[in-house]
Amino acid sequence: MEIILNEYHKKANAKMRQKVEYWKAHPLSRSESLRRLKLLREQRIAKQTNW
Repeated sequence: MEIILNEYHKKANAKMRQKVEYWKAHPLSRSESLRRLKLLREQRIAKQTNW
């Protein structure tokens, strides 16, 4: 089965590639990564307790 991408998917893929290239060139520091993980964890816990 051949995969056919329409213009929307081509644009979405190009945008994702740009993001990946940016983050490869500008990696986060360890402390910033840990800070973001902590924030995400707190948000998930808050969402689960309010559910």
